[in-house]
Amino acid sequence: MVLRTIIADDHPVVLMGARAALEAAGDIEVVGEAANGDQLVDLLASRPCDVVVTDFSMPGGRHGDGLSLIDLIRRRYPRLPVVVLTMVNNPAVLQTMRSRGALGLCDKRAPLKEVAVAVRYAASGRAYMSDTIRRQFDAGGVQSTVDAVRLSAREIEVVRLYVGGMSISQIAERLSRSVKTVSRQKRDAMRKLGIDHDSRLSEYARERGIAS
Repeated sequence: MVLRTIIADDHPVVLMGARAALEAAGDIEVVGEAANGDQLVDLLASRPCDVVVTDFSMPGGRHGDGLSLIDLIRRRYPRLPVVVLTMVNNPAVLQTMRSRGALGLCDKRAPLKEVAVAVRYAASGRAYMSDTIRRQFDAGGVQSTVDAVRLSAREIEVVRLYVGGMSISQIAERLSRSVKTVSRQKRDAMRKLGIDHDSRLSEYARERGIAS
C-alpha cells in the first residue's frame, strides 16, 4: 500500500529534500506540500492523506505553528498520524510534542531518509524518534531542564515564540489568548527561571534548546 503524505516546512531546501527522500522510499507518495501552517491546514481539508509531516517552527499565518498547530491537527483529524521535523533539542519540549499527539519526532540534523522510516512507523501506529532525540531523553530525561522548574506547556510555547521575535500582541493573536494572559505567562516563566531581563530569556531558551 502506498502511503499518501503531506509535508510542510518553511525552508524550500528542506521541503525539497524531504520530498526526494520520501519518494525514493518507493512506498510513499507526497500528495501535497505546504510552506506554513495556513497552507498545511488548507491542504489537509482538501486532500486525503495517511500521514502528515510538519516542521515545528514555521513563523507566520493565522494558524501558527508549534504546539498550537499540532493541537489543531489532532483536534480536526484525530486519526491522522503526525510526524514532526524539528531542531529543538530540549527533552521537556520534545516530550510535550509527544504528549500533544506527535507520533514521530525527526531531528532535522539527521539524514532525511529517517523521515520515510518515521512515516512508516506512524502509519502503523508506532512511535518513532531520531537517534539524536532518543539520546536527549536517555541522557537527561524530561526532568533535567524545563520541567525542573515546572514551566507549563503554555509557558514554554510563549517563551519559544517570544525569543523567536514575536511581540506579546502577536503571540496573543497567534495562540488565541488575551494580551494580559500571554504577558502573565511570560512573566511567570521568567520568574520560575530566575530571569529578570528579556536578553537573558533569549539566551536561556537557546542554550536549553527551547528555541529552534
